[in-house]
Amino acid sequence: MQPASQKNKITSLEAGRFIAALLVVLHHATLIPTEARFLGYEPLGGWFFPGHMGVEFFFVLSGFIIMYAHQADLGRPARIGSYLWRRVSRIYFPYWIVLAVLIPAYLFTGMGSAEKRDPVYLLLSIFLVPQEAQPALGVAWTLTHEVMFYALFGLFILSRRLMVPVIGLWLTLILANQYVLNLPFPGGFILSLYNVLFIMGLGCALYVSRRSVPMPGLVLGLGLAIVAAAWAAELAFELRWDLQRITYGVSSVLIVLGLVELERSGRIRVPSWMVALGAASYAIYLVHAVVQSFVLNGVFRTSVAGWLPEWALFAALVALPVIVGVVFHHVAEKPVIRLFRAVRFGRGGAAASMPQGMSRDHSTVS
Repeated sequence: MQPASQKNKITSLEAGRFIAALLVVLHHATLIPTEARFLGYEPLGGWFFPGHMGVEFFFVLSGFIIMYAHQADLGRPARIGSYLWRRVSRIYFPYWIVLAVLIPAYLFTGMGSAEKRDPVYLLLSIFLVPQEAQPALGVAWTLTHEVMFYALFGLFILSRRLMVPVIGLWLTLILANQYVLNLPFPGGFILSLYNVLFIMGLGCALYVSRRSVPMPGLVLGLGLAIVAAAWAAELAFELRWDLQRITYGVSSVLIVLGLVELERSGRIRVPSWMVALGAASYAIYLVHAVVQSFVLNGVFRTSVAGWLPEWALFAALVALPVIVGVVFHHVAEKPVIRLFRAVRFGRGGAAASMPQGMSRDHSTVS
């Protein structure tokens, strides 16, 4: 018999988290080598550059999971403490472990730009407070959006009646800022088009909690077809920045809806190894760019760069971050989260009952 925590998981979405993380790894394996000190151009013709759409998928999935997992908590202030502790332990603790290695490297080795040694900058980075510059761990810019979204959702746990007017106003202002206002930071952050993706995810969760998805195989196929078309259009420089966010967001919605319905109707089964990789997706995301930078520095500061084929370098930039991320997940991320949640909830760590099809621990971040 499956453990209850496994029964409650939508395993196809867990596997989808790994695919999204892998897409981001492919994107940065294309982007980082373009620095002049490395290749100076995009490897493999830049074909994998649109892999950044993994971020869009992650944001949609985050909105979906938070609503689906915590819909029963809306308007129940007594549950805010449990909600916040789970979000803090899920986001911050693994992130802080990576920073515990990265920040001393900035402070004591001279690595990185001068701002990487500024105390205020580092403090804001540690707590994922939005700032104009990217955080100390560059990929953590997505986490600043996650933290803002989680805080906003916490407001809806305190008062459910606020949800519709707040989200409606937020969406209206986001679209106005994108096409009319163009506010500078921090307005541009709060009203970023990326935040629409969370709202899309919320809508997905509300839909599947009330009704089934018709023709889910077709819905999933349409979502994948839109990804392929948008990928090709982006490579041809035919897709504007705003249309990229919207197109990849819509395709992510269709993919999530199709996967959820196919799984809960028993029409797909996800291999256990894909589920295991999905569980490690946040760890992979946190460490991948750091590992890629170390690999590139090691290659281009030695004679290896002279004989290593481009395809082999690219393969290393993809495979090694995944391996390190999986190890980090098992050695650091899981034990730390388990420890601190045990402190908060006691040995049992029991959570309130969840809607059928999702566990509280099935949370995701980009």
